[in-house]
Amino acid sequence: MKKQNITSYDDLVLAKVAIINFHKGDVNEYLRMSIARDACYTSFNSIEWKSSQMSDIKNEVAQWRRENPDAEVIDVKIGAKLALYNMMEDELIELQDRHNADCEVYTMITQGEVWQRKPKRTYKSDGLGEIAAIDKLLAS
Repeated sequence: MKKQNITSYDDLVLAKVAIINFHKGDVNEYLRMSIARDACYTSFNSIEWKSSQMSDIKNEVAQWRRENPDAEVIDVKIGAKLALYNMMEDELIELQDRHNADCEVYTMITQGEVWQRKPKRTYKSDGLGEIAAIDKLLAS
């Protein structure tokens, strides 16, 4: 097995492309595009999740500060939350790099298409019209 030494952003992108391109042939074109797209969704969702966690911690720290405006020493729990938040900031940078790499790979795999987050569906499928047909049948 050949080991690849990934030491730069460009190495990361090339490794991700190589993994996706393991699935060769025209028959696997859709599979390659799906893998690249799924990686973008996953890395985007990781950023959203981490940002939400950070927002929760920031709100807790802000609340503590409002309740303790004259504090000269911080609570142990708040100190731990502050340390956690600082680690999360570093992690968020890494998650953003990962997402940027995934988006770059997607563009390469799709030959120029730029990945965009699509909103969740706001409608329900009617089973190819079968539900409507059933409702019509039962209404009569």
